[in-house]
Amino acid sequence: IQALNNWYENVSQSKLNLFYRAKGTVKRWEQHIINYFKTRITNGFAEGLNNKIKLIKRIGYGVPKVENLKRRVFLSLLSI
Repeated sequence: IQALNNWYENVSQSKLNLFYRAKGTVKRWEQHIINYFKTRITNGFAEGLNNKIKLIKRIGYGVPKVENLKRRVFLSLLSI
């Protein structure tokens, strides 16, 4: 938290507009950033799983039955 506060101060003193935008973004997500450093937990696995399911959906475009699409997803996830 102290490092973030020091960075905010340095950005405020600089005259670079891009850093002002970055400062706003970091401030908006500050609690999430701090939570990561406290717990070291991310949602990376869930994001990867969603990405894989979307890929299977694209590959199986035109599959007439949703049940068949579900089977494809489950079969491909057996390797995880």
